[in-house]
Amino acid sequence: MLRLFARFLAAMILIAVIYLLYTNTTQTSFTQFKKKEIIFVSLENLPEIILPAKEENAGYQYEILIEYLDSLNKKKVKFNDSKFDLKIFYSKDICEKCIVINNQDLLLVSNDYDNEEYDIEIIETFQKSLIDNAILKNYKMSYVNNSLDDLIYNLSKNLISHTIITRSSYLFYKKYYPNLSIKKVIGKINLLWKFSVDDGSLQNNLFKFLESSETSSLVADLNNKYYSKNSISSYIFIGSRIFISDMVTKLPVYESKFKQAASLNNLDWKLLAAISYQESKWNNDAISPTGVRGLMMLTKNTAEMLGVNRLIPDESIIGASRYLKKLRGKYTEFNEDTQINMTLGAYNLGPGHISDIIKLSILDNKSIEDWDTLKKYLLKLNKKQFYKQMKYGYARGWEAVQYIENVKQYYDIISFLEQKDNKIDNKILDEVPDTL
Repeated sequence: MLRLFARFLAAMILIAVIYLLYTNTTQTSFTQFKKKEIIFVSLENLPEIILPAKEENAGYQYEILIEYLDSLNKKKVKFNDSKFDLKIFYSKDICEKCIVINNQDLLLVSNDYDNEEYDIEIIETFQKSLIDNAILKNYKMSYVNNSLDDLIYNLSKNLISHTIITRSSYLFYKKYYPNLSIKKVIGKINLLWKFSVDDGSLQNNLFKFLESSETSSLVADLNNKYYSKNSISSYIFIGSRIFISDMVTKLPVYESKFKQAASLNNLDWKLLAAISYQESKWNNDAISPTGVRGLMMLTKNTAEMLGVNRLIPDESIIGASRYLKKLRGKYTEFNEDTQINMTLGAYNLGPGHISDIIKLSILDNKSIEDWDTLKKYLLKLNKKQFYKQMKYGYARGWEAVQYIENVKQYYDIISFLEQKDNKIDNKILDEVPDTL
């Protein structure tokens, strides 16, 4: 009986081996890829590849990836760096099964401080691409496990003197940190897509997708979304004089709408107007790389929840005012200034991330009533040792910090001018205090 069972088991194993051999030799990599229920993807966390957002991810390459997978009816995507079906990354070398998406400059970037230091901190991603680079022979290079967000923040504060990034990353961060400057172009690097298993059929299919008229249209839309003049991804404080000029030319169109919506929702209209300026520069055609649009830059999901059309100014303003009232109601246990800071942070990042920093402060036995303490916790949202333990994960906390500070500065200017009995003319430009 045992001998019969052993023969049966051996026969089944032989059949399974034959089936696998037959499948692997008769079905192309493309066919097998299409049969997968879940596609595992590895993406480098760089702004031109993926931008994690409060409702859904964005990013130039990420959107092309999702469109490609959607063309294959692949809806389920999971991120996994060790086990992946498809990887998008940078490399100096081009591997056999890689598709070159673009080739761009690697830049040595500094800041506007008077630096005499020759040290460079670099993310590990670029280590293999910089070995034996003659241009850098006089620099002391160190590779760190920090995120690029951390490096750029440290660079802007002159905590480090140099780093190396791609031109696409530089264009992204320059809008947030205007004191960044290009010191040298030190070489080229390839942006690659790589399938883990490919007999050439996946490459051929991807080439067809990239060369199609539909993808050309998508790329045009992405260029407009991420790089057009209407693309709002900057969190730079625009400057008092430019802001006041916009108050003269743009604010009168919307001022009564801000006042009406604020009155209905027990808000200060000046805060509503300041948020709108930070979000869209009072430009109803504004868009952002993460997909928010309109005067108040509401997400699609938030606009639907509020029952408003975010592209109609009146509806965008009234929807945003209702949303702000709802957000502020979550933080009534805090003092007024902290309520405002948290409300602004939640409007920018989503309330989930604010819940995370409240929990972190409780674990640390810290009170976040003070803005300086609250700011420190916001700055932890993009650090791996913290966001890995958070319910809502990664967020660009430094962006939220800058966002809040900018809104409050715009609010202060509007308040100052309102105290001048709404006297906005050429002379008022000279009356604004330097602190504003």
